[in-house]
Amino acid sequence: DVPAARERFAPAKVGANAGVVNLEVRNALVLDEPTTRNVRSWFVPKLRAVLPEVLWRLRMEDLDPRRIELKVTVHLNGCFYVAHRDDGCVGRDRLVSYVCYFHRAPRPFAGGDLLLHDAGRAGGGPAGAFSRIEPLCGSIVFFPSDCLHEITPVACGADFGDGRFTVNGWVHGVRRRT
Repeated sequence: DVPAARERFAPAKVGANAGVVNLEVRNALVLDEPTTRNVRSWFVPKLRAVLPEVLWRLRMEDLDPRRIELKVTVHLNGCFYVAHRDDGCVGRDRLVSYVCYFHRAPRPFAGGDLLLHDAGRAGGGPAGAFSRIEPLCGSIVFFPSDCLHEITPVACGADFGDGRFTVNGWVHGVRRRT
């Protein structure tokens, strides 16, 4: 029960070298690594099973996956993440990002949408057009890690279990030479 592990969540960090908390860029909580072991042992095999089709659909069949990174995150009232890419200085070998949503039913929060910027890949900035993905419980989204994306602010009650929870992470790898 992830919401019951409230005391094991810590402020999310951004940046290289273990990162820093910067609430102007990212406001969220992340579950500590020891507590995610049970989630990892259940989730990663399921992810590996669908990865070949995901890579095909993303036109990334030449990716040789090496490692899967996993985080459990919660966005509470007012939490957000500004537009960013996942393949920067921290994750140069991050090639595919994923977000799997879970929350109470009925959904106890508003907002928390994932915005994938249409022109925000490979060094370009946001061009104004984006795809909005609503955080639906049990759904998972995959996208290239060089895609500019953000999380809109969440509005919810004060109860920790009312937040927008995710299992999210990255597939690290290299491109195969053809």
